[in-house]
Amino acid sequence: MAETCGEWVEALRYRIVHLKGTKEESWRGDYWKVLKGLPMSESLTIDMLESVIAATQPNTKTRKRACMAVGALAKLARLEYDPSPYAGKYGSKAVHPRELVGDEIIVQWWKELKNPGWRWFFGMIAAYGLRPHEAFRLNFDALKDGDRVLQIEENSKTGSRLVWSFHPEWFEQFKLSQVQIPNIDLTRSNEKVGHSSTEYFGRTIRLPFRLYTMRHCWAVRALLYGLPDTLAAQQMGHSVDVHQRLYQRWVNRSHHQAVYDLLMSRSDRPQPPPL
Repeated sequence: MAETCGEWVEALRYRIVHLKGTKEESWRGDYWKVLKGLPMSESLTIDMLESVIAATQPNTKTRKRACMAVGALAKLARLEYDPSPYAGKYGSKAVHPRELVGDEIIVQWWKELKNPGWRWFFGMIAAYGLRPHEAFRLNFDALKDGDRVLQIEENSKTGSRLVWSFHPEWFEQFKLSQVQIPNIDLTRSNEKVGHSSTEYFGRTIRLPFRLYTMRHCWAVRALLYGLPDTLAAQQMGHSVDVHQRLYQRWVNRSHHQAVYDLLMSRSDRPQPPPL
C-alpha cells in the first residue's frame, strides 16, 4: 500500500491515465502541475494537502484546479479532507479560511464529553495539536509518569518527535497524565485509527468543528506564545515551508500585535542609544 506522497501521486496517475483513459497531457495540466509541489519522499498528510491549496490565489482557475487534484488524491488515500470549501468562484470575494475556534469553546466541549476515553483524546488533541491518530502512538509510560513533553513514537506516520503543550495549564486541567485510551482497534493503519475518531466526533457527538481545527489552533497559539516557526514546524511534524504556507492565512493584525507586545515586554530586548 502506498505511503509516501510520490507513491500516492503515482497511484493517482495510474488510475486516471491507465484506468480512466485520460490523456497524459491532461494529467500533467490538471493534476501533476498541482501535486508536483508535494514532498514526494515524505508520508502524505492532510497538512501537506492544505499547504498545496494555500499556495494558490483564492477564486482563480489555479485554486479550483488545486482543489480538484487535492480532492482526488485525498479520496484515493482515504484521508478525511474535503477541499471544496476553498474552491471559490471567479470574480467574487476571496474565500475566507475556515474559522478557528476559541479556547473557551474547546474547554466547553471538553467538559461536555461523557466518554472518559474520548474526553482524554480530545484534551490531547487540543493541548498538543496532534493529528488524530497520533494520540494513539505515544510513549504512554512517560505520560503516566507526568512527563509534560509528549513523545510521539516512531510508528507514527511522520516518525518520532517531541511536542510541548500550549497552553501548559491544560496538561493538569484536562488530566492528561491519567491516560484513558478509547476502546478501538489500534492494530490497524494510522488512517483507519484516525478515521475512528472522525466517526465518533463527526457522527456520534456531532462536534461543530473538525478535530484538525484544534491542530490549527495549536499552531496559531504557539505563535502567540512566541515559539519560532522552525520549532513549531518540527513539533507538528512537517517542514517549515509547509508550516508557513499553511498557517499564514490565519495570522492577522491582532496576532502580529500580540507577538510584538510580547517581544517588547522582554527586559533583555535591544535598546536604542540615548539621545
